[in-house]
Amino acid sequence: MASSSHLKQGEKGAITARMSTAMKSGPIEETIEVVSNDPKRPKVILTLEAVVLENQLPPVKNDGSLP
Repeated sequence: MASSSHLKQGEKGAITARMSTAMKSGPIEETIEVVSNDPKRPKVILTLEAVVLENQLPPVKNDGSLP
């Protein structure tokens, strides 16, 4: 697997992505556009899907302590 953003024909690479879930809940979706010089597939759209669960932390008192 190549570690460069430029790959030779036939080489494989990896894409790392992060999706912010701050201030979100329920199903969310983000896309990434990958551009290449491959004439058959000059652009590929990757779709990231997730389900953000509600905050499951216990309630906190006004002084910051747990009940």
